[in-house]
Amino acid sequence: MKIEELYIQSKSGDMSRCEDGYFLNDHYAVVIDGATSVSDRFYDGKTQGQLATDIIKTAFETLNGTEDIQDIIHVINEQYSQLYKSLGLEEEVKNKPFLCPSASMIIYSKHHSKVWMVGDCQCFFNGELHQNVKHIDVVFGEVRSILLQGELIRGATEEELLADDVGFQMIKPLIQKQYNFQNTNPESNLSYAVVNGFPIPPELIKTVDVPEDVVVISLASDGYPKIYETLKQSEEELAKIIEVDPLCIRENVATKGLIQGNVSFDDRTYMKVKIK
Repeated sequence: MKIEELYIQSKSGDMSRCEDGYFLNDHYAVVIDGATSVSDRFYDGKTQGQLATDIIKTAFETLNGTEDIQDIIHVINEQYSQLYKSLGLEEEVKNKPFLCPSASMIIYSKHHSKVWMVGDCQCFFNGELHQNVKHIDVVFGEVRSILLQGELIRGATEEELLADDVGFQMIKPLIQKQYNFQNTNPESNLSYAVVNGFPIPPELIKTVDVPEDVVVISLASDGYPKIYETLKQSEEELAKIIEVDPLCIRENVATKGLIQGNVSFDDRTYMKVKIK
């Protein structure tokens, strides 16, 4: 497999703070979205999201290419187990899941001709976009949108709300509770998958079959509202959204908007791969 287009950018513009990553060999193409930390802990100078990205990349380096998604999760979780043991966090992460270095990831397996989505991510091939949006984020994003649109009606300006996102502050206690739904009961529409060292119910992992005629596939993190066949199209769509809806309350409803001084809403990675 060969990369045709690749772009990775930090939301702040400072790549040393980027929590996204990618991996490519002859067997797997992977885009990883390390989750933004809600604690102030650093490990060897790395954020929890950066550490999760490194763990996943290290795990893929050990695979032979025939593994399915459950095998892959098992190998990744073994890496996590070693990490938690070395840091003395084995018990703490069970009681405080927000301390877990966590990530979403999207994997293309050449051997299995499948894409596996764990958490928020997306892919594009044969003119079709496939996304895996967390319903719980949709719910909280709508609540934040209602709150901020109410502030605008009352006279607040967009600039004031970009400087002080009162909507996010109001939903923050709710977001902290969403950890209760990580890798839990798949019958709940609020449950979602995340890579954090713990078992993931198979029902929470989205699988997309890749037809034999597909030659090129694009994988991306959710730093793009949506992706297209080319990086240029995907970047243009993002730039348009940033211009028309920096608060992320209308065209791109989300749990957070554009922080002043940042170049985008979130870290982003786009990787277009020739698979044949």
